[in-house]
Amino acid sequence: MNSMTRLKSTDMNAEYLKGFLLTALGVLVLSFDALLIRLVDVESFSLLFWRGLLMSLMVALWCRYRHPGRPLFYRDGASIRSALLYALSSIFFVTAINYTSVANVLVIISAQPLFAALTARLFIGEKSSPITWAAIIICMFGIGWVMKDSWSAPSLTGDLLALCCALSLSAKFVNDRAVKHRDMTPALITGGLFIALASLFNASPFALSGSDWAWMLLLCVIIIPTAFILITLGPTRITAAEVGMLMLLETVFGPLLVWLFLSEAPTSAALQGGGLVIGTLLLHGYIKWRH
Repeated sequence: MNSMTRLKSTDMNAEYLKGFLLTALGVLVLSFDALLIRLVDVESFSLLFWRGLLMSLMVALWCRYRHPGRPLFYRDGASIRSALLYALSSIFFVTAINYTSVANVLVIISAQPLFAALTARLFIGEKSSPITWAAIIICMFGIGWVMKDSWSAPSLTGDLLALCCALSLSAKFVNDRAVKHRDMTPALITGGLFIALASLFNASPFALSGSDWAWMLLLCVIIIPTAFILITLGPTRITAAEVGMLMLLETVFGPLLVWLFLSEAPTSAALQGGGLVIGTLLLHGYIKWRH
C-alpha cells in the first residue's frame, strides 16, 4: 500500500511539474504580445480581427493534428463560457494597450491571481494552499515595486479596460479548471471567431502596410496560438490561482522585451521587483512539486 501511495504521489508531482512548465513556457511566449501590438501600426479593431481569425485557424490545425477524430466546436456551457471569456480578455487587452501605457496594463492585469483564487473558492470550491497565497502576495509586492514609477499619467479608460481583462482572464482559468478532465483548447477556436466577428464591423483589415504585416503575422500566427494552447493546458494539472500567478511572468518580461527591442531601459526597481517575482515563482513551484 505504501509503495502504491508513493507511486501515486510521484505521478501527481510529475503532472504538477508538467502543468507548471507548460504554463510558464506559454506565459514567456505571451510576453511578446504587448511589444508586437505596439509595433503593429494599426488601430485596435483591425488588429483584433486578424488576431481572432488567424488564431482560430492555427488552433484548429493544431487540434486536428493532435486529435484527428475529435470535433473542433463544442456547444456545452463550459466551452462557450471559455470562448466568450477568452474573447473578452483579448478585446480588453488590445484596446487597453492603445489607451494607456503597457506598464499600466500589465500591472493591473497582474492582480488576476487574486481574482482567480477568490473566484475558484466561491464557484468551484477550490482552496488555494497557504504557500500559494503567500507566493501571490509576495509576487504582487514585487509587481508593485516594478511599476512604482509607472503611474505618472494614467488613463482611466485604459486602466478600467485592463481591470476587465484581468477579471475575464481569471474567470476563464477558473472555468477551465472546473472541467479539468477535459482539453479546453478547442474553445480557443470559437473564442477567436468571436473576436473576429465582434471586430469586423469597426475594422479595416487591409489597412496594414509594409512591416506591419510581418509583425501582425508573427503575433497572430505564432505567438498568440502557441501561448494560449500552452496556457490552456495548465489548469488540467495546476490550480487556477497558480496559473494566474504564473501569468505574472508577463509583467516582468514584457518591459524587458520593450527594453531589448525599443531601447527603453528598465529601472533598477524593475530589475529588483522582477527578480523577486521570478525567484518566488521558482521557489513556489519547487515546494509544490516536492509535496
